[in-house]
Amino acid sequence: MASGTELWPGIDLADLMDALDIAEAAPGRFRARNIVSRIPTTLGSQVLAQTVAAAERTVPGFAVQSVQGIFPRGGIAAQPVSIEVEVVQSGRALATVAVAFRQEGREHSRALVMLTRDEPDFLRHHRPLPDGIPGPDACADLPVAMLPWEVRTYGGADALALGLAGPPTLDVWMRCTKVPDEASLSRSLLAYGTEGFLGPVALRPYTADAVAALGGKGTSVMLAQNVTFHEPFSIHEWLLLRCESVYAGRSRMHGRIHVYGQDGRLVASVSADGLMRVAE
Repeated sequence: MASGTELWPGIDLADLMDALDIAEAAPGRFRARNIVSRIPTTLGSQVLAQTVAAAERTVPGFAVQSVQGIFPRGGIAAQPVSIEVEVVQSGRALATVAVAFRQEGREHSRALVMLTRDEPDFLRHHRPLPDGIPGPDACADLPVAMLPWEVRTYGGADALALGLAGPPTLDVWMRCTKVPDEASLSRSLLAYGTEGFLGPVALRPYTADAVAALGGKGTSVMLAQNVTFHEPFSIHEWLLLRCESVYAGRSRMHGRIHVYGQDGRLVASVSADGLMRVAE
């Protein structure tokens, strides 16, 4: 049975890693290539990943705590991109940078990034992981062409089958063991990996017949995404993405993802807004 993820572009891991190999042309100025896929515009997931890389290169010794990214227009995937990082503030424990993506003098994406140094606890609590969630060993592969690594969910591809209807939620396990086990790269790849689930999870409550009655095939575009990293983690370890479509209406959708380590720690939180309309 067809899965909604089959509509995503196929991405090669080597291509993604090459796009993350940004070159510093001057302090706070980088040149990079875009991932080229069947989609002619720049992928928002790639922009998020490059934002993390550029911010941490610009402020050494700090780690990204949060990214607030907006995607007002699409870039051209076939052309290189200029990444400009402005240091707004840098102190002993926190730093703030603004990251802009430009092609031929035209800005197509912007992010505000907060970076942090590690500090000791004052208070400590987090949203607990509920009992009874199937672990990765109890789940089946979920083919996701956009994510060139291991992805699993309970029920496998049938969990997002276009002919079925279910709640607007999805638990997804993922890990990538074919890249260096580096903290900064793990943050970049997790930011990349959280962008694509907003649309498929929003469609889960609707059967193919219901979508046809609403006008047929829809088109979705990411408008903005916020990613906050809470705890250190490794992309080599299984991470659980608890995805939820909170709202859909007025040609907009809002989703949230809580990311847990296999040990139950809440390692990141994501909120995202997108556009979804009937395809012309």
